Amino acid sequence: MALGATLFALMNLLARVATSSASWASVAAVRALVGALVAFAVARMRGQSLAVKDGRAVFWRSLVGTVSMVATFYALSSRTMSLGNTVTLLNLAPVFLAVLAPIFLRERTTAAVALAIGLSLAGVVLVVRPAFLFGGAGLDDAGAGAASSGPSAGMTALVAVLAALSTSIAMMLLRRAGRTETTEAIAFHFSLFAAATMGVLSLFDLRLPSLRDAACMVGAGLSAGFAQLAMTRAYALERAARVGGMSYLAVVASALLGAAAFGERPGPTAIAGMVLVTAGGLVSVMKRDRSPTSLPTRHAS
Repeated sequence: MALGATLFALMNLLARVATSSASWASVAAVRALVGALVAFAVARMRGQSLAVKDGRAVFWRSLVGTVSMVATFYALSSRTMSLGNTVTLLNLAPVFLAVLAPIFLRERTTAAVALAIGLSLAGVVLVVRPAFLFGGAGLDDAGAGAASSGPSAGMTALVAVLAALSTSIAMMLLRRAGRTETTEAIAFHFSLFAAATMGVLSLFDLRLPSLRDAACMVGAGLSAGFAQLAMTRAYALERAARVGGMSYLAVVASALLGAAAFGERPGPTAIAGMVLVTAGGLVSVMKRDRSPTSLPTRHAS
């Protein structure tokens, strides 16, 4: 899981670098296509079938997962919010899952859920810093810099939270699809669906990427493809609480990579927010681990 989290962080970095010359939709399309190729290759090596038995379940998982991918890559394309802060908000998915599971999966709500929600919401407030609480113009991310481009910091934060919400819904849909389909089949069909959708969206902003950014696009796809496999293997080997906790290494790794690549320096308030969101996620993961049907925390995109 440590390997998977680090590879997801690398995907986040490469995706942001690639949007220097390529559109975010093009970057996402390449990531999805490469992910489909990775799933296909692994299925062939393991002798797993890619045939779908429950087409409706796979369709809905693919549709919601694609929504999550759209929001994720749109948020990652913004340079008005530091990479570490963006990834922190993207990792709210376990908390949303803890809230939605009692409603849709008939899981009992516990005090741990309330604690997780409280910690994470406090963390989001510290990361986003709304103007009505902190004064001024609200979110003014230290990692943005004078030459920032892309969506505003506030819009980036909103889209990142939407991505986390849609990821949590995709995880619940994954439980249904996983009853009849192989892991490789689910990943393959989702990736193809996402690649086709992103390909259409990229037509509205056609740009020829530089050689460096094209390499980053492929690298993002490879990183995400193998990260997904590493995460799946981790949940097969160990309890969800221990594995899910390690997944938050992606937040720390993304912040460090952002600092190294872009000179981003989140302030003390943002760092405190990252810690609280991570703590809330860990509490929600540990709560779900009491159930034999615990779900993984990532990664619809």
